[in-house]
Amino acid sequence: MKSNTDRRNEVIAVLEREGIDYLKTLPLLETSDMVALKDIDAICKRAIACLLATQVACDLENGEDVGETAEFFQGLLEKFGVQDMLLDKEKGLLTGSYSEQDVIDVEWTYEAYWSLVWALGLIEDISDATEICDCERAISLVSECETYEEFRAECKPRDIEEILDMLDLYYNYNWVCDEQRIGGNVRTGEINSSIVIERRRGLEWLICDEEDWNEISLDT
Repeated sequence: MKSNTDRRNEVIAVLEREGIDYLKTLPLLETSDMVALKDIDAICKRAIACLLATQVACDLENGEDVGETAEFFQGLLEKFGVQDMLLDKEKGLLTGSYSEQDVIDVEWTYEAYWSLVWALGLIEDISDATEICDCERAISLVSECETYEEFRAECKPRDIEEILDMLDLYYNYNWVCDEQRIGGNVRTGEINSSIVIERRRGLEWLICDEEDWNEISLDT
């Protein structure tokens, strides 16, 4: 088991190489014996439901008919058996009870989804927070599968230590972005704060009891 101090020192080394500032007194994450990773089915189903919800949001952003979009994606949700995995904000897009901000928020969860499929071993790395995820690849991970079972069979979940390493990196990224937002004189490199917050959201969800990741506190 890796100590939280060793983990933080490794993250600091990365930040120093990237020329990104950090806070030496930022609280340490819990160690792996203090957290529990959600089971693979919960992660797989949340990933698929999230991806489909982002597609609904993209259609609505592009002015597509709400009814037709809802009918099409409801069919896909049922095909993969994940209709019960939608979060309240995502459900609102299908029922027509949403705000413009809800559409934007759900679109950005592409990045939370990216964290999940990384944790499932479907993509190699998400440590670069300067560019949005590969949307075509994101879609193909699900669209190339005919059933939920086929998608699940492709997954090779990462070890909890590796997930905590990535979470601690994004926790530190989040801190420096917050510090810049409130006017702090810090170096953030080229990292994108919107990418950071959503990827951290996905990573935090993997190890917390909360089912709705919109309810997770992302304070730094």
